[in-house]
Amino acid sequence: MIICPNCKTENDDDAKFCKNCGYYFLEENSNNQDNNKKEHKKKDKVKHKTKTKNKTKVKKEKAKTPKNKQYNDKPKSSIFTKILLLFFILLSIGLLVIASILGYHYYEENNIEVPNVIGYSYEEATAILDTANLSYEMKEEETTDQDEVGIVIKQNKKGGSKTHENAIITLTVGVLDNHVTVPDVIGMTLEEATSTLNKNNISYRIEYEETTDEKNNTVIKQSIRAGKNIENTEIITITVARNTNNNSDTDNNEEKDDNNKSDESSNQGQEKNLQN
Repeated sequence: MIICPNCKTENDDDAKFCKNCGYYFLEENSNNQDNNKKEHKKKDKVKHKTKTKNKTKVKKEKAKTPKNKQYNDKPKSSIFTKILLLFFILLSIGLLVIASILGYHYYEENNIEVPNVIGYSYEEATAILDTANLSYEMKEEETTDQDEVGIVIKQNKKGGSKTHENAIITLTVGVLDNHVTVPDVIGMTLEEATSTLNKNNISYRIEYEETTDEKNNTVIKQSIRAGKNIENTEIITITVARNTNNNSDTDNNEEKDDNNKSDESSNQGQEKNLQN
């Protein structure tokens, strides 16, 4: 139904003119339609704005909630980080202290000065090494110098050098050389032979052998060859000839006297060497 804007008369919907005043409705319909469209557009815009506003509000609210969560989680994470950092700092300090102690101990153990003990007796030298926290071992070396017997004449580590704790220091101690060279006494008389052996500090034993070829009372054999080095505790046996062709009383008496002398010298030599 169309209401005439001029006379307010009601007309049909499809009427183009007012039946009372003849007003032309086409312009009015177009205006009404345009107005209706505008109103519809306004309503759509309002609806769209409200929807977008609602959406943005929802989005903002959704975005705010994680912010609040992050805000609530920040204090917890920061405290944990601080505790962890403090733990690592304390651990680093502890490791540094332990490394310093071990390094100092290693330096002390490997910075021991070796004392010079040459010229000391073995007992005195070992006491000095014990004080320095060093170990030792003895090595013997023969010497002809009586003053070096029982004395440290060498050490494997030089005095004043550095070494570690309980390092073994080899001490060379002098011992008397008891080796002698055997002289050649074959062909000598018994008296000459025993005198020579006594001078060389050699122990000896006398044996007799009856013979007709050798001169009476001369040395015809010796048990150890001449020129050999032996210890002075070894005993050399010399064999003395007894010639059976000498039957005169004078010769027999002389032989007896020589035998008695040789026996006495032999006994004296043996006693002397045994005492030594």
